Amino acid sequence: MIPLQVELQRAVKATKDEAMTIYEAAQYLKVEVEEVPMLVAQAEDLKMIGNEVIIAKRDKTNSWLLWSVVIGSFFFIVILPQWITG
Repeated sequence: MIPLQVELQRAVKATKDEAMTIYEAAQYLKVEVEEVPMLVAQAEDLKMIGNEVIIAKRDKTNSWLLWSVVIGSFFFIVILPQWITG
């Protein structure tokens, strides 16, 4: 059996906006509304915004990847040709 916090993580990530209210989550999991914030606290990839909205945490790796591509492109387009031609 899957723990409720894992089931909640999957449900939130499966939504279009990767967000869900605590009322929707309680209805989906068939638990009391008061239990949902405790489940969010136990889940690694979820966080509460305010008192009613659950969102999936964004992975910060994508921003590092984007910056490394930008810097690498700059190096190959600007720096490397000047270095080769002297």
